[in-house]
Amino acid sequence: MKLDIVELQGLREMIQKTSTEVLNTYKEANETSNQLFDTVFIGDSMIEYFKLNYYIPELKALNRGIAGASTKLILENLDTIFGQHLPKDIYVSIGSNDLVLLEATIDEAFYGVVQVFKTLKQRYPQAKINYLSTTPVIHQTHKLYKKIYIGGRTNGQLKSLNFKVMNYANEHDINYIHQFDSLLDEKGYLNSKLTADGIHLNSKGYEIYAENIKKQFK
Repeated sequence: MKLDIVELQGLREMIQKTSTEVLNTYKEANETSNQLFDTVFIGDSMIEYFKLNYYIPELKALNRGIAGASTKLILENLDTIFGQHLPKDIYVSIGSNDLVLLEATIDEAFYGVVQVFKTLKQRYPQAKINYLSTTPVIHQTHKLYKKIYIGGRTNGQLKSLNFKVMNYANEHDINYIHQFDSLLDEKGYLNSKLTADGIHLNSKGYEIYAENIKKQFK
């Protein structure tokens, strides 16, 4: 169920407000904290809501996620997102929101992700880039389906975007971490036990999400 013009504009305005607030907290942290991190997570709500210290305490990573972030928002705010940090590992979750907020095609969303990769490689040539794939959504007829959050994006779109990014990552020394399949139910949609609104993960969902990342350490 795609958002109509009024709904989409309302969502964009909400994201503008909340993302500005989050970026302001990052600006303040950049100015007041002397602690530097070798590992930084950036991207959308999958990152902002990801309690890194709880799910992967051994990683000692910095969370600079922004709920609702598109590739455009990330590219426009890299100075604030990274501050003085010079990471050796960067984990990126981005692309899904482009399909809704930017009304992007799959190819356009893919192009946005690639631009993020290229810019990060240019800014931080010493860093290993890890892409956290898009995650699935619940079926639109399910009672947990929240139109305002899912915005009409489909699992077909998300799978296609993942496939394109995976192929690009394999050819450009980027570590692709597949999250999608392990979060599905038997019908191929986001498992309702792992979400409260049909798209964002609950604690059980993040346990799986974190485990997929931890596998990279073994």
